[in-house]
Amino acid sequence: MKQILFLHGDPEKARNDNHLRLPAAFEAAGWATFCRDHESLAIERNELRLAGFNPADFHLLWPLGFGRQVSFFDRMQMLATLPAENFVVSVDALVYLHGKHRWRQYMPETYTSSNPAYLEAQFKQGGSWILKPTAGSYGRDVVKIDSASQGRQVLQTLASGYPDSYLMLQRYIDAVVSGEKRSLVAGGTIIGSYLRVPNQDFRANVAADARVATTELTDAEHTLVSTIATELADLGAGFAAIDTVYPYLMEVNVANPGGLETLASLGQTTAASDVVAALCRWKSIETGV
Repeated sequence: MKQILFLHGDPEKARNDNHLRLPAAFEAAGWATFCRDHESLAIERNELRLAGFNPADFHLLWPLGFGRQVSFFDRMQMLATLPAENFVVSVDALVYLHGKHRWRQYMPETYTSSNPAYLEAQFKQGGSWILKPTAGSYGRDVVKIDSASQGRQVLQTLASGYPDSYLMLQRYIDAVVSGEKRSLVAGGTIIGSYLRVPNQDFRANVAADARVATTELTDAEHTLVSTIATELADLGAGFAAIDTVYPYLMEVNVANPGGLETLASLGQTTAASDVVAALCRWKSIETGV
């Protein structure tokens, strides 16, 4: 029987149900699934052990999320000693592909710096901007700037909350009020897409109370998402969320993106099993027991 090991954090703090939904989908496809905490990695007599298991016993390994920040690089160094092809999302993908910088060629006009004065000089160009921490998620601490005076105050507040950290400044895209499309991809295949419409402000994050609705990608949107999905798969990210407001990419999440639960609630009840099938094709693993 094929086996997969999921590494994830405290289920009580989970922001989605991937740690439940994905193992259940693999089990339905005939796999034996094991779920353990990120912190269960250890070196035993010079050999890496995952919650006491030999990693060679598993066909696939899947870290869901980053785990604790303080131990992240230690854990990545240990996991990096394993073959990259054993991972659904590789160590390199977790370290280098998540978020806001790797895909900047597809994004709106963007400036990133740890120097608040540099960023202030950019929004003085005029127009509306979005300021956010590069390490943020779920729409936390994302602020819209409509004037230089407001921007200066916002920048000071955000910089004090993230001292010596990098912040990102992007041109505000008016079309975001009509919604942002999230597409889940697995093994380079688009699994499904849905629309996230801001409800209280400009943020199209479900965690920020955005409304969700069914949607279809246009031909141009499909081309953009497929291009990025193929790049992700080629670079070792077998599962990701791609957020777009065409013609722009807003963000890529390879760590532990939400969306399967939303797709299921919108009627795409096979989304999780579609992920399993796509990953098995990507890894050339036969389905079934």
